[in-house]
Amino acid sequence: MKREFPLNERKFIKTKEMIESGLSYYKINRLVKNGLLKKINGNTYENVHYVGDESDYLYVGGYVSFGVVCLMSSALYHGISTHRPHQMDVAIPIKSHAGPLPEWPTIGIYYFSKKRYEIGVETVEYEGGSFKIYDKEKTVCDLLFYRKRIGVDSCLDVLKRYFKEKDKDMNRLVRYAKDLRVLKILSLYMEALS
Repeated sequence: MKREFPLNERKFIKTKEMIESGLSYYKINRLVKNGLLKKINGNTYENVHYVGDESDYLYVGGYVSFGVVCLMSSALYHGISTHRPHQMDVAIPIKSHAGPLPEWPTIGIYYFSKKRYEIGVETVEYEGGSFKIYDKEKTVCDLLFYRKRIGVDSCLDVLKRYFKEKDKDMNRLVRYAKDLRVLKILSLYMEALS
């Protein structure tokens, strides 16, 4: 099977990657027909026989290629929350369309303004692929912005945990808070927690 399919170590694969690895469109269609690949959308396929870590985060990159893991899913990944959300929170730009989503894991889409969508994005290389996620400071700011929807207690818990982090960047947090218009609420919560 490895000889027939050169990208076995990837959970989700783009058509371009397969072409660059030497597969033809004919060969790709044969792999789909033979059940080795499942077509997700126009340019992404799932490796059905992938045997690595089945992380929920990989599904974000596979199903929503321009999506960015955000809010409580991002907080959990960064270790500033222990709350496991019932869905993967994913940000996409306003007026974008996510396309078909998997039955599992459940992906919840949040529509972010251009500025909110672009600030603080990191790419994480993971066994089997990669995904985009917001850094800790951006995650905190977004949770403050969506605190009524997410729950004030959950947001406060994340903020407390963030303040205990050794690698926190308070300058970046304040800069993001200014840019994203949550500095006032951040200041109030910081006062209450001190």
